[in-house]
Formats: sequence, structure tokens, C-alpha cells
Amino acid sequence: MTHPPLVSIRNVVKNFSELEVLKGIDLDVAAGEVLCLIGPSGSGKSTLLRCVNFLERIDSGYIRVDDQFAGAVVKDGVLHEAGESEVARYRQHIGMVFQHFNLFLHLTALENVTIGLTKVRGLTKREAFDRARAALADVGLEHLQGSYPRHLSGGQQQRVAIARALAMEPKLMLFDEPTSALDPELVGEVLTVMRRVAEAGMTMIVVTHEMRFAREVADRVAFMDQGRIAEIGSAAQLLDTPNSERTRNFLSHVD
Repeated sequence: MTHPPLVSIRNVVKNFSELEVLKGIDLDVAAGEVLCLIGPSGSGKSTLLRCVNFLERIDSGYIRVDDQFAGAVVKDGVLHEAGESEVARYRQHIGMVFQHFNLFLHLTALENVTIGLTKVRGLTKREAFDRARAALADVGLEHLQGSYPRHLSGGQQQRVAIARALAMEPKLMLFDEPTSALDPELVGEVLTVMRRVAEAGMTMIVVTHEMRFAREVADRVAFMDQGRIAEIGSAAQLLDTPNSERTRNFLSHVD
């Protein structure tokens, strides 16, 4: 990397009681890069994403996005635990899309996108509605802005969730298996939107089992196994000619 990475992860350890889920993760992601995380269930992929967004506290190491640390601030050259307002400022620059959409069921698609813009960013209702409509248009749902989640397909709900995240104008987008809860025929519409987001230059970390998407869109792919990054490389190198037997065995069992 010729410029400082947008995301720096150093020696990150995360435990749940006696279970060590992340075992010293080191990773850099450049601005504008698309990194896909692949690996078996339980390997720590989703936990790593949640730690980046400080939905989970890490036990040691650090995570930095641009010039801010996850859950920490620098005072007199030393990292100290961040307060709620500092955590909120950190999260403002990160968008996250989950497996199960996490939409507010009592709000329309437009209102789901608008709520964070008014409550977190402090935009006026007019400004928020204008930005939300543009975000819904970007994901092809401007005609459904008045619909409630129960009237939308799973793919449409996930596209609303992507619009909601993008409307906040984040520096980094995290996708946690965004198509895993969808019927097969709806996967394509979500991946198409994600491709457009990547083509627009957004920095993205994507946990996925969609190997075709990883091959087409990712700059690099990291294979995680048992809480570690077992192998990382370009999409073509890792998916076509992986170095480790463990990676080859995993890829032989996925499409």
C-alpha cells in the first residue's frame, strides 16, 4: 500500500468466556479496496466484522478506521476507553449490513433510511428525505419508498438496509453474509447493488459464501479458520491456486 490503510487491525483477540474466537488478527484494508472474508462457520468472520464496528469489545490489540480507534481514544500517547459520544462518532463513519436486514417494521422504506439521518446526523426532515430518496433510487427502490418491510421481498428489504447504510455517507461498509437469509432467486439483485457500491469506490469488507461475487468484485480474499487468517491474497490467486491444503479443502466444498 502506498498510502496509510483506511482500516488497521493489529493483534486482535476476542474471547467469549473460555472460547477464544479471534486469535491475534492482523489485517490492513486500503481505501477503496474490497476485501472478502471466507471460511467455515465458526471461524470468526462475523465476530471480526462486529469488532470493527465496535458491536463487540476486543480483549487485546486494536482496530483503527482512518484516524479513530474502535472503542478507544488516544490521550497523551496512550489508548484509553472511549465514552459513548466518542463511540457514536466512530460508528458514524461505518455502515453495516446484517444477514437479517434489521429494519424497523413499523416504518416505511423511506422512514427506515431517514431515521438515522435525523437522529444521528442531525439533518432536517427535508434534507433527510431528499438524501433517503436518492439512496433508495441508487438501489432501485424509489418506487417502493412508501412500503413497509412486510410488503417487501427479502431482497428488497436487504436493498433498503444497504440504502440506509449508504445514506449515512460512510467511509467503510461492512457486509455480514448479506445474502445468506435470501431465497436463491433474490440473491442476484442484492449482489448487483453491492457490485455498484464497489465500483463507486467504497471501501468494503464482506463476509460471504458467494465465491463468484468474491472472484468478480474482491481485490483480495482472506480465508479465516479457527480464529485466524490462514491465507490472504488476490481473489484470483487465493480462489484458483491457494497455497494451503486447508484453503483448498474448504474451496472444494463450496460453489
